[in-house]
Amino acid sequence: MTDRIWEDLLSEQDKQVITKAGYDKEGASSWESRGMGENPMVLVIDMQRLIVGENVPILDAVEEYRTAMGDIAWNAIEYIDPFLDFAREEGLPVTYTRVVPSSYDDSDHPDLDIVDPVAPEEGDTVIDKSYASAFYGTDLLSRLVRGDHDSVIIVGNSTSGCVRATAVDAKQNGFSVILPQECIFDRIEASHKIGLLDLWMKYAEVLETDDVKAWVETL
Repeated sequence: MTDRIWEDLLSEQDKQVITKAGYDKEGASSWESRGMGENPMVLVIDMQRLIVGENVPILDAVEEYRTAMGDIAWNAIEYIDPFLDFAREEGLPVTYTRVVPSSYDDSDHPDLDIVDPVAPEEGDTVIDKSYASAFYGTDLLSRLVRGDHDSVIIVGNSTSGCVRATAVDAKQNGFSVILPQECIFDRIEASHKIGLLDLWMKYAEVLETDDVKAWVETL
């Protein structure tokens, strides 16, 4: 990773362990835990109104929806929006997830809509889910296999929740996982940083968004 946003969380011993054990080069030593692949699908995780909220500070956003992340989400959208445009221009398939909480009787409730700046376009797929992982109880795995995809690029939220669960399941199903760090967010800064560190050490390539774009252009 080119910019380790979690470095301020690490002790000197932690940094030495990461370097000496080779995590900074190969990831977890018991298997090839990181890789890029050659035919990715982009997964956009849960960019919905009740989670994104208004573009206001998070402490104000939670006044409308307790799950909203406000400006934290909108700061990420500034990167997600152009990245999705880029991905479509490069011919990458884009698949969205919507979480439908059990408290909602109507799956078409406006609260569950994906927010306009990153809304699906013609040809994109939207998958509804009830749990954290985009794989659990959905046909995502079948879609990836049918499309002969070997990797997923994950954007959205939250780092410590649905992004993490989806990344772990993707890796356990044999797919490489790529995380453009500016396109991922969480309501708690510590959870975001620790989540990215954990995913980078064990399951995913965590890169700056520009580096992910540069890789896609080589495919």
